[in-house]
Amino acid sequence: MTPPTSPDRRTPAVPDDPTVGRNTERLNELALAFKQSQALAAAIEFDLFTALSEGAGTPEAAARHCGIDPETADRLLIIAKAMNLVRDVDGQAVNLDDVERYLVRGKPGYFGDYLRFTIPTEYDEMRNFPDNLRNVSSEPLPSKLYEGDLNDPERARQFTTAGYNASIALAHRLAKRFDFSRYRRWLDFAGGSGCYAIAACERHPELRALVKDHPNVVPITREFVAKHGLEERIEAMPGDFLKPEDYSDDCDLISYITPLHWYLRDDVLRTLSYAYDALPPGGGVLIVGYMLNEDRSGPMDPAFYHLQAIRDGHYAGHVPSGPQYIDYLQQVGFVEAEYEWFLANRLGRISASKPA
Repeated sequence: MTPPTSPDRRTPAVPDDPTVGRNTERLNELALAFKQSQALAAAIEFDLFTALSEGAGTPEAAARHCGIDPETADRLLIIAKAMNLVRDVDGQAVNLDDVERYLVRGKPGYFGDYLRFTIPTEYDEMRNFPDNLRNVSSEPLPSKLYEGDLNDPERARQFTTAGYNASIALAHRLAKRFDFSRYRRWLDFAGGSGCYAIAACERHPELRALVKDHPNVVPITREFVAKHGLEERIEAMPGDFLKPEDYSDDCDLISYITPLHWYLRDDVLRTLSYAYDALPPGGGVLIVGYMLNEDRSGPMDPAFYHLQAIRDGHYAGHVPSGPQYIDYLQQVGFVEAEYEWFLANRLGRISASKPA
């Protein structure tokens, strides 16, 4: 059988290429995807989805709720429908299921504040991105990309609060799927709001945790811990996982939950070696992080982070695959290393033990 050909009658170079015969629509959507991002940001900014959830399903009612002009509300509703965020039901605009669960203020899964923080930050970082790929130096950046946020106390509060809202549900998932009952004291580096320690301690009453992060983050961590009534079991203090002196010697589990993609291979290996040295025999290390699939062909979100870690003429980090994480752990002496998808197509869960 003759393989299908494209409209200009060339034989496709890729077998079973799904784009053969298609027009430019897919490429156009990719090129202009930032428009969808900005429209979503606008809808979140004015609490459009909360308005719809509370019954303000017409342009006039949504305008009153959002504090904008009815014509503006109508245009926001039109694009929200076009983006499959909203549908009309009996003449009223209604949120689709994932929007109702995650973008309605006050709902348990709400993470609109995280997107309000993240969208403009990521947008600014990706602006004129091709310029970052010219003449990239192997010398490390003088500071990490996110340090400017954390050095400002107000930005640190916004960043940490947004992280809690975005991650508390994942924290409860981790507490269910990872066996924390094997450990008595856990050191969680770059623990942010403490949400992962909070969820694990709520589920495992014998567990105690120490969360270390940037000095401007720690007061916010303590606030979230107090909100959950766990001050007696979760301690928060400044700490940097690149400093061996910041590793406590009384912890039998050490974790890094989503900071390692900001670092290059040598820093990651050094970090894991510090953990190995600090842990007692039989102690464990836990990584939750962006992870490429085994053939390094994606998934999309980790692949973006991997590319985006080229900034200001430098390689500012990298995203390993699962086998690469295993190799790193084995190089510094860990055994029983394993990985799996924790959040499909985005985050991996990687764990290992120090030999008993």
